[in-house]
Amino acid sequence: MKKHFLVTISNDAEILYGVRFICSFFEGGADHQVTLLHICRRDSAGMSATLSQMWEGPGDGIQGQLTVQAKKAIDRARGILARHTTVVDQVMTKTCAERYGKVKDILAEGVKGAYDAIVLGRRASYTFQWMFERAADETAQAAIRDSGCTIPLWICPEPLPDRKNVLLCLDASANGYRAADHVGFILADQPRQQITLYHVQKVKDYNDPAEIFRRAETILRGHGITDERIHRESTWGLTVAGAIESEAERGGYAAVAVGLHGERIGPTRKTQLSGGITAKLISRVDKASLWCCP
Repeated sequence: MKKHFLVTISNDAEILYGVRFICSFFEGGADHQVTLLHICRRDSAGMSATLSQMWEGPGDGIQGQLTVQAKKAIDRARGILARHTTVVDQVMTKTCAERYGKVKDILAEGVKGAYDAIVLGRRASYTFQWMFERAADETAQAAIRDSGCTIPLWICPEPLPDRKNVLLCLDASANGYRAADHVGFILADQPRQQITLYHVQKVKDYNDPAEIFRRAETILRGHGITDERIHRESTWGLTVAGAIESEAERGGYAAVAVGLHGERIGPTRKTQLSGGITAKLISRVDKASLWCCP
């Protein structure tokens, strides 16, 4: 099934990590659709003047007005995608002025367009860092809910050509199983990509990893993922983020998938794979794409 990705574009034509990741991760035959999104910051100098500059050449899939600063970056992004026609068969571009803040604008477009994932370069991901900094703070949790974060977020560093496969991190939470569903959907037409189910067991909190793995495997099989592509790995760790970081580096994974909210445990309602751990992974997993699944 064709996937549709919303890829954010900054003014920097030399970065474009989200675009580069899609081209490096997917192999031939994956005829996906990409919408490039550029948001002109509300406080940009001369924004009114730059918004009057329109993209030259009708009929090239542009929606909205184009800033002068973004023209070079969008040109380059479209060029990169055009050279990978076996990966992407349709490219559109949307540009707009910032309305409610970049975070809310990106998430709102993600919901509006019913995209399968919102793809961010690592620089863009810093904009989302505030949502995850205090996972135990109910105000922060409310901000996540109110922001409309219902689409998986892919946070992509510069892709490395020798990295492949996905590390799927599980903790018996509903979001963790939704991460399994997302990974299965994305990799259904990528037979060379392997999936490792990964569970970190902390001393104080016990879950049976075998049961967690069985449920995740059932979800993956529903997407046509064969058993030969699925592997299991569990470990003990003092910190979940540290264990995931170590395994991601050891295994040379192209992507790490986690649930945005983890399993609630104990009377204090703490979480294992929660927003706080996601924040740590954003700053610590710097060679693999991080897929955050709400």
